[in-house]
Amino acid sequence: MKKGISYFGVRNPEWVAKDLATIKDGGIDYVVHTFSEEDMEFYLDTMRKIVRTSKEMGLEVYLDPWGVARIFGGEAYSKFLLLNDDARLVTREGKKGYGACMNNPDTLEFMKNWVDAAYYAGGDYIFWDEPHFSLITNKDGCFCNICGEKFKEEFGEELKKATPEDLSLFRGLTKLNFLKEVMEYSHIKGMKNVLCLLPHDEDLEWEKFAEIKFLDVFGTDPYWVLKPVGFENWMKTRVEKVSKLSRRFGKESEIWIQNFKVRKGEEVLMEKVANTAMAYGIDRISAWSFRGTSYMSYIKSEDPEGVWKKLLEIYSKI
Repeated sequence: MKKGISYFGVRNPEWVAKDLATIKDGGIDYVVHTFSEEDMEFYLDTMRKIVRTSKEMGLEVYLDPWGVARIFGGEAYSKFLLLNDDARLVTREGKKGYGACMNNPDTLEFMKNWVDAAYYAGGDYIFWDEPHFSLITNKDGCFCNICGEKFKEEFGEELKKATPEDLSLFRGLTKLNFLKEVMEYSHIKGMKNVLCLLPHDEDLEWEKFAEIKFLDVFGTDPYWVLKPVGFENWMKTRVEKVSKLSRRFGKESEIWIQNFKVRKGEEVLMEKVANTAMAYGIDRISAWSFRGTSYMSYIKSEDPEGVWKKLLEIYSKI
C-alpha cells in the first residue's frame, strides 16, 4: 500500500523543500500538490520547480485541479468563471450559477489548457478531485441551452420537465463524458489519471467511472465530516465498493483519510479508515492534508500536530 499526503498553501520553493523532507521522512510515497487557476497563471514555473524537487526526493507527484472552474473540490476561486460568463452553469430559474458547465466547449478547452500546464509543471498523475455540480446553486444540474439540447437528444423531452431520476442520470452522464474527454487528453500527454468520487455521489453507477479506459487509480474520500451518524458502516461500504470495482476493471484503488476539521477525540476514526482500507486490499491511502491542515484556519483540525503524529503512526504500521 502506497501512502500519500496533500500539500498546499506554500509557494516558496525553499520552504516547500523543508516540508517535503518532513513528508519523505514520514515514510510517505507520494504528494498531491494543488494546482489552482492562480498557480496556473502566476506560479507555473514555481510549481515546476516544486514538482521537480518532489521527484528528486523520490516522491510521486499528483497535480490537483483545485477549485478549477469550480467543477473540482478545493478552497480556491475561479477566474475562468469571471471571464467566461457564457460557460457558467444556469439554474432552473434561468440565473447564472456558481461553476462551469461541463458540456460547454469553452469549459473543455480550458480544462485541456490546464492539463497542458500540469504537463509542463511535470506531474506524474492528474488527480481529478471530487467532480461535481455546485451544491450552492445547482444541485439539480445545469439548465443552459447546451444541456437542454443534449438532454432532449438523450431523453426525448424538455430538460425542465425532467423527473428527479432523469436529472440525476443526466448529471452522472455529463460528469462521465466530461471526465472521459479530459482523461484521454491527459493520457495522450503521458500522465496517469486518478479519480476521487465524492462518497455520496449516486448520480450514476460507480462502475461507469471505474471502467473509464484512461483511468489508472479509482477512489473516494469517506470523510466522517460528510456522514457523522452511522459513519463506520457508511465508510466500510464505500471502501468495499472501491476495492471491488478497482479489481474488476484492473485499476489501482485509493482511499482518503480526513485530516482536516478533526476534533479532539476523533483521531481514532483515522485509524479505523486505514484499517478498513488495509482489510480490503486498497492499493493507495492518502490524507487531506499536511500537518492536520494547520495552516488553513477554515478547515484546520483542533489539534493539528496531534493529527499529524497520529497519521505518521498509522502510516508506520502499513
